[in-house]
Amino acid sequence: MRNLVALAALCLALALPAAAEEKPYRVSLTGDGFDGTSWQTGVLIELAPGWKTYWRMPGDSGVPPEFSWSTSLPAKVDVQYPTPSRHVDKSGEAVGYDSEVLFPVTVTPEKAQGLELKLDLFFGVCKDICIPARAEAAITLGTEQRDPLGSARVEAAMAAVPTTGDAVTAAEILSGEGKPVLRLTLKERPEDIFVESATSAYFRAPVLSEDGREARLDIDSLSDLSKLKGQPITITYRVGGKGHVQTLTLP
Repeated sequence: MRNLVALAALCLALALPAAAEEKPYRVSLTGDGFDGTSWQTGVLIELAPGWKTYWRMPGDSGVPPEFSWSTSLPAKVDVQYPTPSRHVDKSGEAVGYDSEVLFPVTVTPEKAQGLELKLDLFFGVCKDICIPARAEAAITLGTEQRDPLGSARVEAAMAAVPTTGDAVTAAEILSGEGKPVLRLTLKERPEDIFVESATSAYFRAPVLSEDGREARLDIDSLSDLSKLKGQPITITYRVGGKGHVQTLTLP
């Protein structure tokens, strides 16, 4: 529901003069590394100065990117997300990327032969206002690499995708006076934490204890806390500039 409301707000923004200006973004597919089974390519979004776009969990405003794929031959297409950053301004908290982002994409065909990959991308971009955006891109993937520079960029982007971690040792929901809170017990101090669930709950920026071994995240957008009971949550966090991810089940 929160994303639907944000989407409606984005659509209304189309009526503003800024929407008629030159597009503040450029989208392309880059890289064509082939390992004999799959191709490694990537969705590159380049943004004008001051603009940002969103992660799969966009914060309390904005919309996540929607990747729609078509291939000239049967193939499986998987998108990975680099570790995001948190952006706070007068409109609230946004989780995503500024300047540019490259989403690594793995394309696994039924047979190891060349194919054409096409993308129809719906996403949001935001500066002083937020606007919905749509872009198309295509790339021809063959068994011989033709874009080594793009492939090097995809490989670098893969290093920014969160790896499996174990820094969070426990998670529980605290309720009482005021807002409900997610409490996380930690092995080490993270630089930021992003939490996702299958519910409408939005977990705000963490407040860390002095020793960095506990984090508390206010919970918004969920009137019935029982919906979180027994639910798995995905926790993405950054330590030392590197992203990690793990899944825990709430008691």
